[in-house]
Amino acid sequence: MRRRLLFCLLPTSWNTRACGYWLALALLLNQTILAQAQSFLHAAGPKIVNAANQEVLLNGVNLGGWHLQEGYIIKPGWGGVNGKQTQGTVKQTLYAAGMSDADVEAFYQSYRNNFITKADIDFLASKGFNCIRLPLHYDLFLTPAQRAVRNNVLHGTTTYASYVSSLSSWYTANQLFTDPANMEALRLIDNVLTWCAANNMYVVFDLHAAPGSQGTDVNIADALQPLDLWNQPVYQDITVRLWEKLAARYKNDARVAMYDLINEPNRVPSNQLIHDLSERLINAVRAQGDNHLLLLEGNGFGNDFNQLTKNTFTNQANLVYNSHRYSGTGYLMDNNVGSTDPNNVNSLRTIGNLTRFRTTWNVPIWVGETGENTDTWMHDAAVNLNSVSIGWCHWTYKRFDGGNNAALMHIPPPYIVDGPAGLPQVLTNILFANAVPNTALAALAPNQNSIVNYPDGGSYQGLTVAPLNRVVWLQGSNHKFVSSEGGYQAMTCSRAAYGAWEQFAVEASGSGKVALRNSVTNQYVSSENGTQAMTCTRSTAGATEQFDWIINPDGTISLRGSTGGYVSSENGTQAMSCSRTAVSASEKFLFGVVGSTALASGKAKAAPVGFYPNPVLNALTYEVPSGVKTHRLTVVDTTGREVLTQTCEATAGQHTVDISGLKSGLYVVRIAGASFHSEFNINKQ
Repeated sequence: MRRRLLFCLLPTSWNTRACGYWLALALLLNQTILAQAQSFLHAAGPKIVNAANQEVLLNGVNLGGWHLQEGYIIKPGWGGVNGKQTQGTVKQTLYAAGMSDADVEAFYQSYRNNFITKADIDFLASKGFNCIRLPLHYDLFLTPAQRAVRNNVLHGTTTYASYVSSLSSWYTANQLFTDPANMEALRLIDNVLTWCAANNMYVVFDLHAAPGSQGTDVNIADALQPLDLWNQPVYQDITVRLWEKLAARYKNDARVAMYDLINEPNRVPSNQLIHDLSERLINAVRAQGDNHLLLLEGNGFGNDFNQLTKNTFTNQANLVYNSHRYSGTGYLMDNNVGSTDPNNVNSLRTIGNLTRFRTTWNVPIWVGETGENTDTWMHDAAVNLNSVSIGWCHWTYKRFDGGNNAALMHIPPPYIVDGPAGLPQVLTNILFANAVPNTALAALAPNQNSIVNYPDGGSYQGLTVAPLNRVVWLQGSNHKFVSSEGGYQAMTCSRAAYGAWEQFAVEASGSGKVALRNSVTNQYVSSENGTQAMTCTRSTAGATEQFDWIINPDGTISLRGSTGGYVSSENGTQAMSCSRTAVSASEKFLFGVVGSTALASGKAKAAPVGFYPNPVLNALTYEVPSGVKTHRLTVVDTTGREVLTQTCEATAGQHTVDISGLKSGLYVVRIAGASFHSEFNINKQ
């Protein structure tokens, strides 16, 4: 942004080393269980989706001012020291007031313990937020002894050059980020992961203050020397090593949504410098076997992505582009979804530019910071971004102030920089129970503003309800797709891609059960009572065409027939069945939503309409029922916008439509006449 104590109760004959071993093992097992219970997020084209391929809009809050204090958060209008309002100058102010190193470090330990607690995370979850972004300071990954050398620079007893030399020596000797028990940041991260998981919230790691400072805005990075991340190669080496260590530790942790590799590079002389370090960081994370989503930020406080587009990187999977949207004097910006910046298509500030960039490069967009404005502006930004499927994260949660401000909560005075006498009260005031809600809270809380952050009914663990009135594909554990086989033969799970026969409308079928109807033939999937191979030939949904839609802990789903048997893919080696008595890999399916089954209302009835091919290149051929003359064809994109409409006066039979002008992607095709209508999905290549 610009501007536990643990006790081990074991027999007395056990020594402390054994106690520590079993405690560490218990904590590790607990963390592993929590991580495995969640749904990993990944990129599917322009969307962020969970393990069930359901879209997730991360609507969250930044925890600014916790690991890293920016001066304006600490006291409104504070002048700082020599014009700098960094965390370092806050410490210098306390030193100047007579506090010792030990006193200052003890205060900061208590500050970190109190500023964010489980009560804060519980509260944010209760307001409908589904993630937090955690701004990190590299300093807290250093050991206390290493941090003391950095503090000596603030004291003036050690030179900046000497500190850089020490960092270089620690790096060469592999003494950086190798002592987890003495890395304060890891304690704080693991606490917040546990608290968030208990509330079905994701966590985004944000390297907010990078080694050496990523720009000239020294407050953001708590800089000792601006821009040195780019000027001194050792700082880049250290940053790479830090992300290697984080990836190795958290690569299997689904509670983590994304890694924001470098926060807000600003006034960097060349975008190529940002690109080259980003390339190293991406490759370093992937080399650890870590496939988490990676957030990229461009120059100019995160928004200029020239030379940083997806095609310029070696590892292009699971990249997300991060926009920081603020509006103020000199950089005014509206929240209209159609507003664009025609002079710089790779500047990600206006919403029109965001959606255009997303489509051009087929990548998800996330607004990692937005706020610092009026309630109306911030509310409009949140609602309008969600309306075009772009998630956002408010800056920030708490800020010191005597009254209302743009954060969600304000902390009443006294202020830290007012001197040692008020610090005990500061530590009391920063607790959740004593922070005061701002009007921004009501303007932004998702559950007070009808903001839907799981558009298809998903959740933290995956989908919690069946995607009724949606057209889906089903994919078995063999990575093949379930096919209706056009209703001509027994169903299989052996198709390498999904087309018309592999798409099914999910319909409510009484008592919480669902029926699956092929979206082309209008025939229903049948369990055949579990006595023979499954088919998709029934014209109505009776008992054998009804299934329980069951959510598995890993985000997959299983289907259980009316006789109690589970649908099996049979690993794609034979016809599908519904006779299995338990759920194993063959009875688990991923699914993806490809369209809506909503049809035009009125007297018209659904009628089968044959069409081919699918996927479609330039021309779509379809046949309408006999007796049909005038009919209307409409093509709708995934945002619900009509992109092609035409009326045909010809008689029933075969018709061909030129769709060469449409971009590649998924579309819904609707055909309607006086006495019928039909709807199907196509994949335009």
